[in-house]
Amino acid sequence: MSDETNDLGQFREFEHGVRRGLVMKADGIQPNERLGAILAAGEPKRRSPLWIVAAAAVFVLVAALGIGYLLQNQNNTAASTTAGAPAQQDKATANDQSKEASPSTAGAVPSTSTTSAMWAMPVYSVVSGTSTQPWLVTRTFVSVPDAGDRTKRVEAAIAATLSGTADGKALVLYNAQHPWRAGTTATVTVTDTLITVSLNQPGTLGLVATQQRIAVQSLVWTATAAAQLTVPVRVQLATGGGVFATVPAGNYSRPATAYTDLVPIWIDSPAAGATVASPVKVSGQACVFEAQFSWEVLQGATVVASGNAMASIGCPDRGEYSFTTGTLAPGTYTIRVWEVSMKDGGVQYETRVPITVA
Repeated sequence: MSDETNDLGQFREFEHGVRRGLVMKADGIQPNERLGAILAAGEPKRRSPLWIVAAAAVFVLVAALGIGYLLQNQNNTAASTTAGAPAQQDKATANDQSKEASPSTAGAVPSTSTTSAMWAMPVYSVVSGTSTQPWLVTRTFVSVPDAGDRTKRVEAAIAATLSGTADGKALVLYNAQHPWRAGTTATVTVTDTLITVSLNQPGTLGLVATQQRIAVQSLVWTATAAAQLTVPVRVQLATGGGVFATVPAGNYSRPATAYTDLVPIWIDSPAAGATVASPVKVSGQACVFEAQFSWEVLQGATVVASGNAMASIGCPDRGEYSFTTGTLAPGTYTIRVWEVSMKDGGVQYETRVPITVA
């Protein structure tokens, strides 16, 4: 018998032994009903009544709805402060021209209250801009007798924008530009959905397209601010034809991004030519890189105070700012604020306001 045959026989004998052992073990098992015990072992020690589960589900649903409402309300509030909302950013009182109250970061509008005989009239004027935007729009508030009527308010503000004067006095504007010809006047109609400005003659000849656009936008910003309405403004000629060579009569609105129209920084308070007490609090709005800008107080050509300040938010949003100059002796001064160019450290944009310290 060969070795291979011996090995196979031994393997089969081992296999039979294993099978016999398994059968003997199986015969020793006594089956019984264990389902109840298994279920009992797997059951939680405490089970919440169904009404508790239902109440918890209702609580979660109410909480989710409440959070959703709050988030939606926050979104609506943020949306109301965008550049195109005229009331908040264009608002001020005759005594405090540094505050806006109702349409935005670049879009709020003056109060319609007639409790005061005076009105802080918002006027958006064309001034020199930056190297990339040669003309832009700046805002000033002028304290004038309040006509009360919405249409008359818009007429007065548009007249100031067109002529560069208000209440018989020239507007004090740094690097002012004059896109409208002498003698230009306008008639105005105001509804809840449209403001119409009809000019008696077209704008100045020889302006490039970007200058013409900014000139028309100065009327749009002024009209919506004075009316406290976020609506289109129809700019047209009473005699027909285009407002400028490349600007036809039509409906125009504030842009979604204010920086396309507005100067990077302006001073709301103190107003140009104001007499104030020392120390002087300066406030306004800015859309500058990382919200940072510089300031100084000049007496003639001499710097008597200087510093850096920050707006509440950086560009492309338009933020609020304020700073205090420190003690100044009585006399005449100029407040200068400017944005530093991130490209070369030079002056990106600047504006100045003359004041008198009593």
